[in-house]
Amino acid sequence: MFVYSEQYDETEDRRLVREACDGSKEAFERLIRSHQRFIYNIALRLVRDANDAADLTQEVLIKIVTKLNQYEQKSSFRTWLYRIVMNHFLSSRRSKMEKEIYSFEQLGAVIDELHNDEDMTKEEQAVYSRQIIDVRNKCMASTLLCLDRQQRIVVLLGSVFGLKSTVAAPLLGISPENFRKQLSRAREDLFQFMDNKCGLINPSNPCRCYKKTKGFIKEGKVDASTGTFTPEARETIGAVVGIKNHQLDMLMEGRYLRLFTEQPYEETDTGDRLIELLLLDKDIQHLFELN
Repeated sequence: MFVYSEQYDETEDRRLVREACDGSKEAFERLIRSHQRFIYNIALRLVRDANDAADLTQEVLIKIVTKLNQYEQKSSFRTWLYRIVMNHFLSSRRSKMEKEIYSFEQLGAVIDELHNDEDMTKEEQAVYSRQIIDVRNKCMASTLLCLDRQQRIVVLLGSVFGLKSTVAAPLLGISPENFRKQLSRAREDLFQFMDNKCGLINPSNPCRCYKKTKGFIKEGKVDASTGTFTPEARETIGAVVGIKNHQLDMLMEGRYLRLFTEQPYEETDTGDRLIELLLLDKDIQHLFELN
């Protein structure tokens, strides 16, 4: 499973690129499969909607595949690949969720007005704990949407997935110093909003995840008996990238970032379906002379 880490050895990817360009169907499949989950999880937090994230993932994987034989191995394959990913993400059409949530002011007004009069007993909170966590995750995703796309990607790379500026900056074609400045400004905007609205960060704020959940259950937006907005996750972002809670607790920003790194690191069959389609595509077969 691919994790974007500083210890990443790209020798295997370079070998797979060579073999894929020489016509190996197995190498082609392994190369796409090793990166698609990380790409999908970045896309999901960029646009929030699972279907739009799947579309973004498919679009960018097709772009990568069609450009694969242009990689000359003169630079890092990882940087080459994720420059394509980030450029596509920045220039793609706005998703439906991005059109619905576009500012901290707008989201703050919704938080102030929505289901603040609901309540749950301690027993109910225990029963609906999964649903409450899921509502919290959706709220965190909505909060990220209040940043513009450049800010969102910088926060996702630098804070949520923990990439150092020297690693993340080349993916966006900017200097590490510029990346750090953009990250600092985006964090400031994000954390100020959370200070002013989120009851998990500031107990004096009236917003509570369980109150919102109770209201959503009444509206039928959350299944009180069987389901939540999304399936139960097997992993979290923090577990996958190695960001531990006790480490975050040592940082001033830990109490904010933990709410994002505890979000699910999603499984998806997007890559599997796309791999099947790509391997059957006549143009792809001709381009790589797959065997």
